[in-house]
Amino acid sequence: MFAAFETRVLNVREYLAMGRERSELIPRVPGIYIWTLDFTDIGKTALEREPEDVFSVVQNRLSAPRGEPLEVGMVGRYRNVLIQDAPPDLTRASAVRVEEMIKDRNLHLEWPFLCATLFQRPLYVGKAVNLSQRLKAHMKSDSHLSGELERLGLTVNDCAVLLLPVTSPDNIADLVAAEEERARAMRAAGTAEPTPRNVLSGGEYDGTEEDDDLDDGSDDALFSDSELDAEAPPELRQVDQLVRFAESLTIRAAHPLLNMKMD
Repeated sequence: MFAAFETRVLNVREYLAMGRERSELIPRVPGIYIWTLDFTDIGKTALEREPEDVFSVVQNRLSAPRGEPLEVGMVGRYRNVLIQDAPPDLTRASAVRVEEMIKDRNLHLEWPFLCATLFQRPLYVGKAVNLSQRLKAHMKSDSHLSGELERLGLTVNDCAVLLLPVTSPDNIADLVAAEEERARAMRAAGTAEPTPRNVLSGGEYDGTEEDDDLDDGSDDALFSDSELDAEAPPELRQVDQLVRFAESLTIRAAHPLLNMKMD
């Protein structure tokens, strides 16, 4: 049933350290993406480290301060409540398990760290018509996302990104590329209105309406605000609707830390 969909995990630190070969790691297709705190790097080196060191790194990563409180509010007249994401520490029983697995050279020790990376409260959930363009912009040091992560005491290098691209129909990447070209032609001919719907390069739209909480105007080259217009291919419009609903549903179900809007 879900043959047209897939899930990929992108370690941002490794991705940014790559050369040209990284260009194909993020597909140029629509989809949603989920930023999480990365634990996979711990798992990759755990068997070569002392158990106490591994457990300490895990505890520190779990308990690291996440910047200023994310929510502040009054309860009644006299109580000011601060809400901050602070997961509890692991127990001693977990420390014993880590020690035993390292001593036994358990070759599957990476798996628990992958689970923690996948199944946690997300940092941010977003969508894009072109995942490659959006995520490359998010990873820039001056992006809105980088600023928000800094507020939590993190950088993009501390993160992983779960990619959920839509790979159907088979020519979806070609449809996206063709639609980008159509939007460029409209803009060059002066027939496109200056809205995020058809602005392809950052900085050309200075309006206040945004579709993505962390969209700084350059994160997605194609239709970052409105839904695709009637001239777009029907197949691409269907995928766009699918992606938009998937993002809205996922935000509501997962309660990501940095999303301020749901639609």
